Amino acid sequence: MRKWILLIPLVVWYQSIQAQDMVGCPQLLEDAKEAYAAGMVELVPELLLPCLESGLSGVLLQEAYKLMINAYLFDYLPEQADSLMSDYLDEFPEYQSVPADPAEFTLLLKTHQQSRAEQQTAIAEQNRIRERELLAEKEREEERRVQQRKQRPDRGESSGSFGFLLGLNGSFPQVIERYSTGNPLQDKGSFGMAAPGFLLGGSMNLSLGRIAETSVEFMYNRTRFNYVASPFSFTSYDYDEFENRIWLPVSMILNLNPDSRTSVYLRFGIVADYLLSASASATRSYTETGTIYLRDVVVEKMKITDSRARMNLHGMAGLGIRIPLESAFIFVETRFTSGLFLVNRGENRYDNDDITWLIYHVDSDFRIHQLSLSAGIAWNL
Repeated sequence: MRKWILLIPLVVWYQSIQAQDMVGCPQLLEDAKEAYAAGMVELVPELLLPCLESGLSGVLLQEAYKLMINAYLFDYLPEQADSLMSDYLDEFPEYQSVPADPAEFTLLLKTHQQSRAEQQTAIAEQNRIRERELLAEKEREEERRVQQRKQRPDRGESSGSFGFLLGLNGSFPQVIERYSTGNPLQDKGSFGMAAPGFLLGGSMNLSLGRIAETSVEFMYNRTRFNYVASPFSFTSYDYDEFENRIWLPVSMILNLNPDSRTSVYLRFGIVADYLLSASASATRSYTETGTIYLRDVVVEKMKITDSRARMNLHGMAGLGIRIPLESAFIFVETRFTSGLFLVNRGENRYDNDDITWLIYHVDSDFRIHQLSLSAGIAWNL
């Protein structure tokens, strides 16, 4: 009875301090300890709950947490005790129970610590699994890159390549200055493409990286074209020329899609040209025979090499596609070459009497442009 009489002033004092802001949390902690010791556990949360957020720190905060948890346990409020124990371990994760702690507090503490340990173990295992997955993904990516390098030797990742090609060409001469045995302005002379010529040769390519290559080629180029004209009103002729040339193209290759297995590329360069031989054949026909039957005048194929420039240069541009094989690639390419200098030699314009006086043909000054389509195979170095 005497104990309860002593607590009456405490209850009255507590009710009076609820309207006061000057009472400190350390004092409220001492009051809560006295209330807990007196069995008035329901007063402990009301006294200390505001102080958990601010007003206490360090050992005092730790004591407040423990006191409130024990009060909840004593008052059969397990959910509030469980929630507050979680907050307590957030603030003091290294805390270990001591013999003075109540058994219920110790059991709840160990349950939370075990649960957190299991969570941390699970998180650590997930992190290890994720790390292994990332490592495996990096290894697979590296393996894919290695396979791509093996499967895409044409992407500039090898040191170079050498190969062979074969193709067809069409020649298109361009008149620079017109000459004729008649009136050059009225003979209706024009160049045209005869049957296609052909080319064959070999190539050596040196890689400069994933995108660029340099290329040197050696080719035999068989060229054919014709010229038709009517130098006089009574006659016209058809002139065919055949040339055998050695070409030395030097060029730069630019890969347009280096990340693709099948690559498309551009080629730019210059072609050195050496003439091996040139020949011509022609047929002249009468257009006004009157009453007299006149047969065509035919000049069989004859050499005209001396009337042609031995050396020439051409600008070159091309577009091609490469399809990789295991250690090589096949390619298809179209090219355009444009002659930079005259093909004929003006000082030898009238040297061939048969062509000049039987056919009535005189060389105009002209250059040759050529369009070709070729295909081949190359092996990686």
